Order: sequence, then structure tokens, then C-alpha cells
Amino acid sequence: MESVIRLAVAGSQRRWFVAVLAAVITAALVILVGVPGATVAAAPAAPTVLQCNPAQSFPGTTAGWEVTCNVTIENSITSGTSSTITATACLTAAGVIPTPADCAASPGYYKTVSNSSQLVTSVNQCNGIATGGGSNVYCDVTVINDIPVTTPTSGVTVDQCIGSGTGGGSTTSCVPLGSTSSATVTQCNGSATGGGTYAGETTVNCTVSGATTALPVTINQCNGTATGGGSAVTCTATITNNFAAAPPPTTTTTTTSTTTTTTGPTTTTTTGPTTTPTTGPTTTPTTGPTTTTTTGSSNLTPTGLTTTTTTGSGNLTPTGPTTTTTVAAGTGVIPGGAPGTGAGGASHSRDSVLLVMGGLALFGGGAAMLQAIRRRRILLAQHRTGEDE
Repeated sequence: MESVIRLAVAGSQRRWFVAVLAAVITAALVILVGVPGATVAAAPAAPTVLQCNPAQSFPGTTAGWEVTCNVTIENSITSGTSSTITATACLTAAGVIPTPADCAASPGYYKTVSNSSQLVTSVNQCNGIATGGGSNVYCDVTVINDIPVTTPTSGVTVDQCIGSGTGGGSTTSCVPLGSTSSATVTQCNGSATGGGTYAGETTVNCTVSGATTALPVTINQCNGTATGGGSAVTCTATITNNFAAAPPPTTTTTTTSTTTTTTGPTTTTTTGPTTTPTTGPTTTPTTGPTTTTTTGSSNLTPTGLTTTTTTGSGNLTPTGPTTTTTVAAGTGVIPGGAPGTGAGGASHSRDSVLLVMGGLALFGGGAAMLQAIRRRRILLAQHRTGEDE
């Protein structure tokens, strides 16, 4: 009976040790590896400019509007990465040429200036608005890229004026004409299809300026807009690259070598501030007006590099050669990769404190296992002894 009790106790203790060991190992793995399925927050996407669309409370199917919307974006990578967005919007009754006062009184007026540490990569404005007829829409996007001189560029592709101005009495002017998928600029497609025009305006008048862009950006505007009769759409997109040259760093090094030699009977008398021309490495301490007399043959040949120090009245004029070395300007490096990718890194970070804690946890687990094995052997030995008795 006693042996059965011992076996039961041994089994209970063994299960307890196994449970503790499993818990310790699990805790160590969580500390060292992390919780499965846990994710690191992704870097925020590059900003997109949205304005003068139905989603921004601009009129959709209603008629008789004068819409004026402008966006200017300045993307820069000359000293870090940044963007400045200036946006204005004005909504008045059709036929009212908006003045600042008119716009300020309009419920749809605003002007905002915002900054970002990322580059603006897309603009979406004036799409699907003022479709009720008798409306006049003016929208403009200007993108300015400030970049180093070594930045490569790519061509600006255009997709505009497709299926626009199809009603009777419509006139169109689109420069350049283009039909390209995934274009840099997509504008004025399917717009002003109701026929006629507004107050003699060109029904569809759309222009893209700028043949290249140094930074990736897409413009999507004035599509499916002013589709009612007697409406007009005028939209422009402009892309400009400003190449900035960084000032070259310079380093200047000056070396002076002088030698003075006296080889005959000389007499030198100095009674006031003295001027000592030197042509070799010399040290001439001058402490004030002095008188020096030499009356015999003498040889003075300084043979080491020395330093000239003046502590009183005196003039020291070095006449030896001078060498100036200028280090050429360095070349700026543009960070590669699309902006705002984050490039990973956060999920691969390491914490030395957590590593130490994990190591201690693993060590404790190993010690617990050894203790469990030892305890089991003792209990087995006691059990055999009881059976022999």
C-alpha cells in the first residue's frame, strides 16, 4: 500500500514539474520570438490630395454653378523629404466671376496650406461635379518638384478629352491629345457631353504642361464633370522640375617653409620695432624694442621646423612658398525606393533586456527539468527498496 502511495505521489510531482517546465519554456519563447500573429504598424501611405469632389461636399447633380478649384503641390528632396500643399476652392452661382469677397462669402470656399514629411503622389479633384447643366468649371493642378541636379526624370504621359464635348454645338481644345492607360495626367474625359456651351466658353478646354517629372505623381481631374447641357470645363495640369545644386564643401591647407642663413661678418642693430624677413623654418621671439650686435664671423643655419611667436612690437613677413589644396565638391546621394515605404526595420528590432530575460527563463526551465529528473530517480529508488522489503 505504501509503495502505491509513493508511486501516486511521484506521478503527481512529475506532472507538476512537467507543467512548470512547459510554462517556463513558453514564456521564454514569447520573450525571444514574440507573440505569433502580432504585426508591426505599417508606415502611413504617402498623402493624396482630394478636393472639389462630391465626397468633399461639392455639388453633384445640381445645376447653375461656377466652380473654381486650385491645388499647388511642392515636393522636395533637396534637404530631407517634404511636401507643401496649398489648396483653394470657390463655389458661386453661374455667371459670377468670383472675386476674393465672393469666394469668402461662399459656403464652399476655403484655402488651406498644409505640410507633410512625405511626398504627395496623387491629386484627385473636380470629378463628377456640376452635372445638372448651365455650369462652368475651372480647375487647376500645379506640381513643383525640388530635386538635386542628379535626379533622373521620366516622361509625362497624358490621357485626356476622351469622349468629351460630344453634344451638338460643342467646341473642344485639348493639348496634347492623348489616350494612355495609367497615365501621369488623366483629365477631361467624359465631360461636357450635354451639348452647347456656357456663355461662349470653349466647351472642353484642357491643357497639360511639362514633358517630364522627377518625382512620381498622378493627376486625376475634371472627369465626368459638367455633363449637363450648356456647360463648360476648363482644366489645366502643370508639372515643373527645379534642379538645385548643393554648394561644394572646400578644405584649405597652407604650408610655409622658410630658411635664414648668415655666412659673413655681420652687424645687426635693432632699436625699435623690427621686421624680420624669413625664408626658412625659424623661431623669432620678439619682446619689444631690442639691440643686437654681431662682430665676428658667424654661421646661423636653422635646421629644424620651428614656430615663430611674437609677444611684443614687431612685424613678421614670411616670404616662402605657399601651397593651397582644395578638395572637390562631393556628390549628393538621393535615397532610393518609393517614398513612405518605411523600409521595414521595426519588426526586426532587438531588445537586450528581453534577450537577458529570455535566457534566464530558459536557464530556469533547464534547471527545473534536471530537478524533475533527479526527483524521479530518487522516488524510483525508494519504490524499489520498498518492494525488496
